[in-house]
Amino acid sequence: MKKDWKYYLGLSLFIYSFLPISIVAILPFMGMTLGQSGAFAVVFLVSAEIAFMTAAALLGKEFLAALKKRVMAIFKRTHVPRPVSRIRHRIGVAFLVVSTLPYYAALVYLLFFSHKETAITFLAWAMVAGEAAFIAGLFLLGGEFWERLKHLFDWPGNQLGEVGSAA
Repeated sequence: MKKDWKYYLGLSLFIYSFLPISIVAILPFMGMTLGQSGAFAVVFLVSAEIAFMTAAALLGKEFLAALKKRVMAIFKRTHVPRPVSRIRHRIGVAFLVVSTLPYYAALVYLLFFSHKETAITFLAWAMVAGEAAFIAGLFLLGGEFWERLKHLFDWPGNQLGEVGSAA
């Protein structure tokens, strides 16, 4: 794997993407108002999700395969690559879709309903669960999905039949 600026930026974003989960877990104990803590949690967790997706695109399949191999080594079992089944793919996509729901629920609640401390704490934990569902969904989708996600950020250039260079 080539260790250029993409690698270091991707690694930094990957590490950052796990920080908001721990921060949001202690948010109810920081003495902020309910509105402040809710807004902070939403913005912070959304930034973590964007950072994780960007890191996945920048680091690519090789890094994620190496990471998966190291995690599997911790559990003392060898990883044998298998193609992702249709059911596993559907479950992974469902996890990705479900992971977005807590953010919208929190925004709707904060805008239209009363702000009780217990409800805000529940919403913060729901957002943490949404983040975990997002990460689990990406890992369930496997290496082929990672590669497709990485190509989402590639400029197609002459692959689409363009002639010459763009400005």
